Amino acid sequence: MTLADAATAVQRRDLPLYETMLRIRAFEETALELQRRGKVPGALHPATGHEAIAAGVCARLGPADHVVSYYRCHGHALACGLDPAAMFAELLGRATGLNKGKGGSMHLADRSHRFLGGNSIVGANVGIAAGMAAALRIRKEPGAVVVFFGDGAVGAGVVLETLRIAAHQRLPLLFVCENNGYQDRTRSELVSGIAPGAVAAGLGVPSVSVDGNDVRAVAGTAAELLPLVRDERTARFLDASTYLRDFHCQFGPEPPGEYRPLDEVRQWRARDPLSRADFDLTEPRRRAAEEMRLAAAHALTQPEPSPGTVCDDLTVARW
Repeated sequence: MTLADAATAVQRRDLPLYETMLRIRAFEETALELQRRGKVPGALHPATGHEAIAAGVCARLGPADHVVSYYRCHGHALACGLDPAAMFAELLGRATGLNKGKGGSMHLADRSHRFLGGNSIVGANVGIAAGMAAALRIRKEPGAVVVFFGDGAVGAGVVLETLRIAAHQRLPLLFVCENNGYQDRTRSELVSGIAPGAVAAGLGVPSVSVDGNDVRAVAGTAAELLPLVRDERTARFLDASTYLRDFHCQFGPEPPGEYRPLDEVRQWRARDPLSRADFDLTEPRRRAAEEMRLAAAHALTQPEPSPGTVCDDLTVARW
C-alpha cells in the first residue's frame, strides 16, 4: 500500500466521525442564530466544542444500546440519528417537533432511535439511565445504556447513589462525563477538588480518561468500554475532558457575556475538535451547513400546537 492509499483509507474510516461533528456544529450554530432572532422559546444550551464526545461514543453504539442525555442534548440526538428538521421544530415549539413542541431544547427524545431523551434537571437523567440498565439486566435483554452528563452533575446525590448501585448490581451502564471544567459559570475546581473519574472509581466504577476533543481517541475508547458494559454487565465511567466554544446557556436574543479568562478560551479554541482532521473538510462542512439551513427553514413553516392538545400525551403515574 502506498502512502496515498494509506491516507485515503484513513480518510474513508474517519470521515463519518468528522461529518457527524460538522452536522452537530452546523445545527448548534443555526440554533444559536434562531435564538438571537427570538425564535426559540426558553433556554438553549449549545454543545459547540463538545462534538467529539457525542460523535465518538455514538459511532460505537450497537443496535440494542440506548442513550440518555441531559439538557445539552442536541449533539447526542443528532449522533444517534434523529431528524434535524423535527429537532428544530421542537426547539421552535412547533406541532411537528419530536415531542409535538411541548418539550423544547432540553427534552429531545425519540424512542425509535433508542434515544430516551434529555432532561433539564442536573443529574436526574443518570438515575433514569440506571433504571433502563436495570431493566435490561432483569429482562436478560442485550445491549447497554449510555448516559451523558456534565462534570457539575457528579456532585448531585442521585449520581453518587447511582454510581454505587451500578457497581454493586453490575448494571450495563456507561457513564460519559463531558468534563468542560465549569459548573454553569463556576470553575469546577472551586466546587470539588476530586476529578469525576476519581469519584467514580472510589464508588466502585472503573474510570478511563480521554481527550474529549479528539474524536478518534473517544471512538477508540468507547469501542473498548462498550463491549465490557454489554457482555460482562459491568458499569464503566468515561471522563472526557473538553471545553465549550460558546457559553453555558442562552436565554432570549442577547448572548451572555464571556465569563471565562480570554486566554483560556483562546487556548481551548486552538484545540477545537474539528481542527484535528488531517484531510479536507470543505465539502462536508458545506453539506452540513446546507442541511441544517434547510431543516431550520422547514421547521419555521410548521404550525404551533393547538391549545386543545395541551393535556394530550401525558403519562399519569399510578400510586
